[in-house]
Amino acid sequence: MQRLTGTTLLVVAFAACVFAVLRSGKRLSSLMRRSRFLFLAVVILYSFFTPGARLWVELPLPAPTFEGMALALQHSARLAGVLASVCVLVESYAHEVLVGGMLVCLAPLQKFHVPIERAALRMAIVLESVSAPQGLPSWRQALSSVHDGSGAPTPVVVHLPPWSGVDVFIVLALIAVAEVLVRVCC
Repeated sequence: MQRLTGTTLLVVAFAACVFAVLRSGKRLSSLMRRSRFLFLAVVILYSFFTPGARLWVELPLPAPTFEGMALALQHSARLAGVLASVCVLVESYAHEVLVGGMLVCLAPLQKFHVPIERAALRMAIVLESVSAPQGLPSWRQALSSVHDGSGAPTPVVVHLPPWSGVDVFIVLALIAVAEVLVRVCC
């Protein structure tokens, strides 16, 4: 399987970030700020722990390598592209639609007794806390605000839109395009 690397990766990640900024710049800024330690960890781990030619040889200090810095740039670009894509998804669709899509995609795992309802509930809680205007509440506050105190389970509303012929056509077309790309590239 071919991965995006080099200039192509940087262009795609940059385009995703520009689109996300145009779509919802404030949300992307918040998401990137929350992920700053993840970016820092990626840069440190790849730069300093990848074998290769050291950036400075004279000093007896740990030094990043050129190869490690290239890998850190690649993985940071991938992470930024994923965060931008998530930002656009969260901004474009209602939370019920996203959770419903997750349930539909995970439905085959029910045959293996995977509790997909719990995953969907966790996703709903995460989506609510991420989009909260006052910031992120603690997990206890998030759960207590969902619970009404009556002892009865609180329902979670999920919107599952019906499939249309256009949806089936798009999925089949995407599968065909992916098959052609795999055969051409590999």
